[in-house]
Amino acid sequence: MMGMPIRARLAAVDRVADDTAAFTFELPERMEFIPGQNCDFTLVAPRYEDDKGSVRTFTIASSPADQPRLTIATRLTGSAFKRSLLDTGPGAEIDVDGPAGSFTLQHNAGRRAVFLAGGIGITPFRSILKDASERQLPLDFVLFYSNRTPGRTAFLPDLDRWRRQLHHFDLVATVIEVPDAAPWPYERGLIDAALIERRVKDLSMAMFYAAGPASFVEAMPTVLKEAGVDPHSICIEEFPGY
Repeated sequence: MMGMPIRARLAAVDRVADDTAAFTFELPERMEFIPGQNCDFTLVAPRYEDDKGSVRTFTIASSPADQPRLTIATRLTGSAFKRSLLDTGPGAEIDVDGPAGSFTLQHNAGRRAVFLAGGIGITPFRSILKDASERQLPLDFVLFYSNRTPGRTAFLPDLDRWRRQLHHFDLVATVIEVPDAAPWPYERGLIDAALIERRVKDLSMAMFYAAGPASFVEAMPTVLKEAGVDPHSICIEEFPGY
């Protein structure tokens, strides 16, 4: 439920993948949210402006345990909003309005949660998995995570660590292109029905969550249908590119 915006300050900027940065904000107070939710972020004094304005919606990539710090992550597209954050750096003021959104984990211990992330669509799943690891939730997760190259695969060290910490978490990272010099011990190619059927046992007992760019989330229902997944077992969250 949206309330009065909270004035926050940018505390840290971390490059988490090629052309991708995580921005961590320090809030004056805790913000109660459910992993998977999002907030509106408004630059208080933007250094640059364009016709898209100074407000953006980002999904929270951190967990409730990180409060009063809040982390988001985004591809660096060169927009005025992102250049303002990068060039102003730590100390930049921003108003945070939220949380909102219903792309959250449906708690049903009897159903496996299967996450399908395209690119920066990893952010809600990072929040959910970090929270699950911190609280040692007795749930069963499979994450399919698709990127063009290994270098664009954000948060992979975190995901690998949680794969070791969670008893029932299978990480299926896949890329389309692997440079000759880049080691890649995971999958290659697009997320397709064959890959899903190979890595998910008993599809009828799973709930599927897909998040990413429009082209990715538009493709996933067709892929899942081909694998025999019930459309009522699919949740979608689109990440527009700004």
